[in-house]
Amino acid sequence: MHRGPTFEEIVERFGGHPARALGLDLDTEDGRAGWLVAAALGSGRSDPAASADAYRALVAADLGRPEALAGQTTERVAGLLGAAGVRNALGGAALLLRMSRTLAERHRGSLEGLAGEAGDLAELGTALVRLAPGFGRAGALHFLRPLRSQWPAARETPLDPAALAAARHLGWIAADADEEGEPGALAAALAARPDPPPLWDVEAALACLGRAACRRERPDRCPLEALCPRRGDASETLASRATSE
Repeated sequence: MHRGPTFEEIVERFGGHPARALGLDLDTEDGRAGWLVAAALGSGRSDPAASADAYRALVAADLGRPEALAGQTTERVAGLLGAAGVRNALGGAALLLRMSRTLAERHRGSLEGLAGEAGDLAELGTALVRLAPGFGRAGALHFLRPLRSQWPAARETPLDPAALAAARHLGWIAADADEEGEPGALAAALAARPDPPPLWDVEAALACLGRAACRRERPDRCPLEALCPRRGDASETLASRATSE
């Protein structure tokens, strides 16, 4: 019988949530505020490594939170981002400053206040994307995924599509699970195990796996190799193709 990977093996292989590597404690208001800045830097097609370096550069300059960024000039922030390797440093700086200033003007600078005013995920997502042009739905969902247990309105944030593809291939989520049920289904699978890793770490690791193989439907290139439950299917498919040719 084929043995698939455990939750722990997936996290160990692909790493946990990027907020951990940035030293952000998402159980605290300060950590969540910092994660908003980091998530904004990582939105769109930004290089994850460059985005992480950029956030660290802002932290080193005491600009890792929206309240600190709100009073800065575009030129100063763009200079820090550019030195950290961000390609469109000017655009990134403009996004961060607009977001920080809108948060100050509309929500008294309180991210917790913004979240508390939202009655559901739709309202919360709308409030976030209205902080600044360029921070769209994908960026808002990326920000909200590790905060499902922190804010009631974020509880039904859907899984990362790449993580969902990987979880289905591994048999951790049923193929017919609806979007609202996906996070709960994965959380239930985790809860059935003793001392499992946190959901947000597992989801981030699954997203890495999904982008590498599962969303491309290429189990023959899966980095899990022998632990991939679909590797056998791929081998049979390749063999049948070779035979028919």
